[in-house]
Amino acid sequence: MGPTVPALPLNSAIPSNLKLSLKLRQLFLVALSAALVFPAFASTPTSGTLTPSNGSSTTWAGSGIAGATTDETTCVDGTDCDVFTITLTGAPSNYQGLVLSIKITHSNSLNDYDFYVHKGDLSGPVIASATAGIPETSESAVIDPTVSGTGVYTVHVVDSTVAPGDPYSGVATITTPSTDSVAHGTAPTYANYQSPPGLGDSSGEPSIGANFNSGRIMTQAVFDTLQVSFNTATSPATATWLLQDGPNTSITTLDPILFTDSQTGRTVVSQLFGTTSLSAFTDNDGATYTASQGGGIASGVDHQTVGGGPFRLCTADQLIATPVPCAQLAARGPLTQYPHAVYYASQDIGDAEMALSQDGGLTYEAAHPMYTLVQCGGLHGHIKVGKSGIVYVPNKSCGSTQGLIVSMDNGITFTVEPVTTSTSGTSDPSVGVGAKGRVYFGYIGGDGHPHITVSDDQGRSWHYDLDVGVPFAIRNAVFPEVVAGDNDRASYFFLGTPSAGDGTGADTGTPFSGVWHGYVATTYDGGKNWFTVDATPTDAVQLGVICTQGTTCPNGTRNLLDFNDITVDKVGRVFTAYTDGCITAACIAKGNNATASHTRLDNDQATKATIIRQSTGKGLFKSQDSTPLRP
Repeated sequence: MGPTVPALPLNSAIPSNLKLSLKLRQLFLVALSAALVFPAFASTPTSGTLTPSNGSSTTWAGSGIAGATTDETTCVDGTDCDVFTITLTGAPSNYQGLVLSIKITHSNSLNDYDFYVHKGDLSGPVIASATAGIPETSESAVIDPTVSGTGVYTVHVVDSTVAPGDPYSGVATITTPSTDSVAHGTAPTYANYQSPPGLGDSSGEPSIGANFNSGRIMTQAVFDTLQVSFNTATSPATATWLLQDGPNTSITTLDPILFTDSQTGRTVVSQLFGTTSLSAFTDNDGATYTASQGGGIASGVDHQTVGGGPFRLCTADQLIATPVPCAQLAARGPLTQYPHAVYYASQDIGDAEMALSQDGGLTYEAAHPMYTLVQCGGLHGHIKVGKSGIVYVPNKSCGSTQGLIVSMDNGITFTVEPVTTSTSGTSDPSVGVGAKGRVYFGYIGGDGHPHITVSDDQGRSWHYDLDVGVPFAIRNAVFPEVVAGDNDRASYFFLGTPSAGDGTGADTGTPFSGVWHGYVATTYDGGKNWFTVDATPTDAVQLGVICTQGTTCPNGTRNLLDFNDITVDKVGRVFTAYTDGCITAACIAKGNNATASHTRLDNDQATKATIIRQSTGKGLFKSQDSTPLRP
């Protein structure tokens, strides 16, 4: 596969029609060179048929050419990915006690093939995938035909990172299922770090980000923007907190938000201010700031979010098939030396909009509609951008389910994808995007439980929907927050309580006596299994109600406001930011009394900034597993 085509610089002295002509010419030449360098290839044979009998098998061979594809959406069939079609005969009921096992193998562990299995042709939903990453010499997936049906399955093999001369072999077999469904390994552990007195004392709705370049953590809530450094020379590590406010973000607010681009190290801070925001960005963790426009014109008056990541651009291979759409994407690439896109979104008490910044958050275009109130509820979660530039925004209510709003063109147009395995809820859901595009959607279902589900086709289909609160019998949960690292690794933070009843309501009638803790669930196998850990085992986050009904909540039940946040640092260590409502010795003691009955009057009603830092266990990047995390 050829190199990613950068956006071309725009020169104001060149007429716009000539700019486009020059840009298309350059794109065409790159595409032509790619076509000359990389020959087409396909599987041999191209298809096979299996019957409902144990041991029925078909094999195929693929070529070993160079490829470096971000995810399935960026490859071109016949160049850096190919297909093999499997047909299962008979009825689904014929496959009772049997599964379809698909495996590909190759020789060099430094090469990385992935595959995605679609039901039907490539336009059908992805029902299984294998994207484990380096170092591996095989990828495998298992499908239950009694659930997914019989007929045609298409195996899409992608050259993720493949050097020439290492062809793969594929085999599909009807076999009996494995009886091993237990999560293996050791669960991570966590430590809590509370902000010092005088800092972070009013910290509802915290955001958090990690700067991979400096190693520092940035967090913001209400008016305080805080820089946190961890000294790992001691064990456990010690934290140093510094107040690093922006020039215009510690004055007034309707909603706070912070976003750190971990790759570039830029942090954007924002305070909602009417139809736009007061905003600034820093490239040195708050030592200095540049004030910015703040958001797109007419970009909404409530619940803003800022996010960013790579622009959605075409690879040289994609230019061969779609040169004009690729040129349109290139026109929305970077206008300055800052390489990544920054997005600002908010809602107008109904319809919601998003605006793109092509200059690193300094200025924004006019906002584009994301969805209408007919499609989804007005409030949305926070922006996440995948490595291939796809933009995601989650929503807790899109009809009878929760929804994922997706843009494939840098924020011009949007598609609302229903999360079909979910039910609508009361907390903003959250999205984590793996290195190869896997989407992890964490949400609180209509049952009040913390669920997470997975998509490998940008939200068109979903699988592995699991209630990760089961190990602690969680019956009420709020504030789901998700971050992903490698494609198979993600962490999910939420507040939960085993107490039954309406723990997120208006606290009328019988008082709710819940004791809320912070929990982190982590997967290392793509969402099939999760380790759930109580990360605040001896110190409750809240007693009584955590009301999620906005400004209609009774006094003393909404001190934590509407969300928390989660991030990951460059070694894969997970950090979460939460607002602690129970900070006095008396409140903590009540929370640890298993026989006590609690009302909101037992709670401190505090809003103290606190960070959970992963102490031990595997992080979210497999490449760092050889260096164990230290407390």
